[in-house]
Amino acid sequence: MISEGDVQRVAAAARGLPPAVGVYVEDDFVTNLLATVVDFQMHTNAVVKALGHFKQRRFNEVRAMADLKAVMARFPDEQDGNTDLAVYLWGYKLWTRAGMLRRLVEFFDSVGVQDQAGLNRWAERAEFRRDFEGRVRGLGPAVFQWLVMRQGVDTVKPDVHVRRFAEAAVGRRLSDADTVEVVVRAAHRLGMKAYELDWAIWEDGRGGPAGV
Repeated sequence: MISEGDVQRVAAAARGLPPAVGVYVEDDFVTNLLATVVDFQMHTNAVVKALGHFKQRRFNEVRAMADLKAVMARFPDEQDGNTDLAVYLWGYKLWTRAGMLRRLVEFFDSVGVQDQAGLNRWAERAEFRRDFEGRVRGLGPAVFQWLVMRQGVDTVKPDVHVRRFAEAAVGRRLSDADTVEVVVRAAHRLGMKAYELDWAIWEDGRGGPAGV
């Protein structure tokens, strides 16, 4: 249960943060799919390099869902094939992430999300438990929150930086749901978008914006 005092304490702590420098909304559909399976529980530099490899070497080839399916079809859906797929897309042997990408594509196919406009519409109305939980093995609430945030949904993700910040402010452990609630309410108390506060916390926690 999040109290008004909790919100006040997080808001007070947030007032001392410098504003975020980076903007992390993503308007490219394929990049969003790839980032969803790569950008969690990995060092930021590795994520930046992996997505940079895609943008430099594969971006012009893989512009739509059909293009991505065609690339995936060239590699068998097993460890060696997924390793080769991962190296092709990201330059890293992230074979488990390549498997997740296949499942993510299957999931979005099943709900009729085929392009960026469809992803935006889905993100605006999606709820984790109703629309995403258990649909792609290995992708949990923090991944979901980060996915919809990249589409401009006004929320936060309960990753290590945001959780640590909120818990330090309220002085106790918080669940994912409580972390999201207290940071969102604190942001609105300060008259800012929740995702802007998330970005500020994240940049402050790692010492600068992504890619710096």
